[in-house]
Amino acid sequence: MLCDIEREIIGSIARFRVTGRFEGTCAFNLAHRIEVEPLGELTLDFSQCAEFVDYGIAVLSSALLSVPGKRVHLEGLRQHQLRLFKYFGVDADELLQRETTAPAPQRTVPELPSEISEGAKLFSATSPCGESGELSSPLLLSSKLS
Repeated sequence: MLCDIEREIIGSIARFRVTGRFEGTCAFNLAHRIEVEPLGELTLDFSQCAEFVDYGIAVLSSALLSVPGKRVHLEGLRQHQLRLFKYFGVDADELLQRETTAPAPQRTVPELPSEISEGAKLFSATSPCGESGELSSPLLLSSKLS
C-alpha cells in the first residue's frame, strides 16, 4: 500500500493526514511539506497509517527539529513511534509548547515615479474598467471587440 498525504486547512492550522505505509519516501515528502508550510501550527495525523518504517520516523524527526518556529501536534501514534521520536530528539509534548513565528510579512509595492503614476491614472480614466478593475459594462466590452 502506497503512502498518501492530504493537506487540509482548519482555521489557522494545517492538518496533514497520512495514510498507507509511512516509509522513507513518504517521510521525505512530508518533511518537505512541513518545511515550506507557511502556517505556524500543524497537525500530523498518522491514525490511518497501516504500517510504519522506523527510518521514516528518523527522517521526519530531523525535519521537525529544523523548524523550531512551528507548533506541531502528533496524532495517531503508538507508544513505539513516540519512543522512537524521543530517541531522535523530538518530544511530542515539547512540540506543542513551541512559540510559533508569524508568517513572513507581505511585500510592499514600492512607490511609482510620478510620471508613471500620472500615466496609470490617465489609463484608468480611459479604460472600460472601473476602479475595481472589473468591466463597468458587459455591453461596452462587446462593442469594443466587434
